[in-house]
Amino acid sequence: MSPRIFVIDDHPDYRNLLSHHVTTNWPDAIVRLYDPQESGRLPADFSGAGNDVILLGDSAGGKDALDWLHQFHRIQRFPPVVYIGNGDERQIVAAIKAGAADYISRERLNHRLLIDLIEPYIGHEQPSSSSGRFFVDQEKLAEAGLPDLKGYEFKRRLAINEVSSVYMVNEVASGNEIVLKILRQVPDFGGEAAFDRFLQEYELIAKIDHPNIVRIFDLGVADDHAFIAMEFCSKGSLKLRIKQGIEPLRAYELMRQIASALAELHEAGIMHRDLKPTNIMFREDDSLVLIDFGLAKQAQLMAEITGTGEIFGTPYYMSPEQGHAVKVDERGDIYSLGIIFFEMLTGLKPFEGETAMSVIIQHRQAPIPRLPDDLFKYQPLIDRMLAKQPEDRFASTRDILSWSPAGDINSSAAI
Repeated sequence: MSPRIFVIDDHPDYRNLLSHHVTTNWPDAIVRLYDPQESGRLPADFSGAGNDVILLGDSAGGKDALDWLHQFHRIQRFPPVVYIGNGDERQIVAAIKAGAADYISRERLNHRLLIDLIEPYIGHEQPSSSSGRFFVDQEKLAEAGLPDLKGYEFKRRLAINEVSSVYMVNEVASGNEIVLKILRQVPDFGGEAAFDRFLQEYELIAKIDHPNIVRIFDLGVADDHAFIAMEFCSKGSLKLRIKQGIEPLRAYELMRQIASALAELHEAGIMHRDLKPTNIMFREDDSLVLIDFGLAKQAQLMAEITGTGEIFGTPYYMSPEQGHAVKVDERGDIYSLGIIFFEMLTGLKPFEGETAMSVIIQHRQAPIPRLPDDLFKYQPLIDRMLAKQPEDRFASTRDILSWSPAGDINSSAAI
């Protein structure tokens, strides 16, 4: 059966681009393009019948398309809707709550991600529901590349990239919502040796009992996939809080919590290697959690440098030595934490550029960023954390915890 895709978006060029992606992968696909600007709102009784997937842009007829999503969600047996938005965390949460089966940002969208997103729904008839909820066929998901993991009931996909996928699942035994991260065994990622290293590190992390390190419930290998089952952090990431603004003292407290978690990891012989605001989450009780240690760091970095040239976030927080493929120790994590601390204090990234490589060069060559006068008491800390040479930084994250805003080292202040 030919895939049937219905595309709703204000912009004709983008509608055509989505159609091109679909028909390139499925030449016999039937793609219908709908222009909300010209044709107006779809009628209230639009059922979506005859379509496998609806691709819905976040602007429909010049207005927020979340209202359309709510309308579709009320229709029984409505096909799954993939919401295409701006990547803002609040929009992602709102779209999922409104009933989107999946979400992808325009900035991150590429051919492989879009096809991987759509494929599980192709040719699958959605079961009926009095609430109009969208359903995902577990067998269809498995056919699309998920391992056969007993004991987990898949609810929805939260994220996907070239080497891993993240899902919200229910643990059947407990009924609890947890997050399942699945890493595909890709030869370019390092094969069996990389998988062994992945499992060894996460076995160590699972044994660590620290309030600011994610709780890991299970991990292992199924087929050619490694997986981690971990706690769900419902209050979003540090990225969102930075956008909203953080008081300086609160920023300092959060930085110390991250440093305390890093110290515990480092003393277990584990480097995070991928520290950034989206890998720092908050639980329902508002406690901070460090997640997503750098499983595919080098593979993703090389794709960013040699691929489209766009920055997907990671190079902003990389130490000079990591950006130039030099061996990294815990002082690389200290540098990344310094970048995050500067951003928490000011709301700004210290180094920006049009390509990943231009940012990497700034980490190596640009002067250490300066804080505004009213935050100057933290400048000595920033200077030490963001020193260009590792030997000029703090020797360990424990030393950060001994630092006070007055600049005095006071070991009794350590956590």
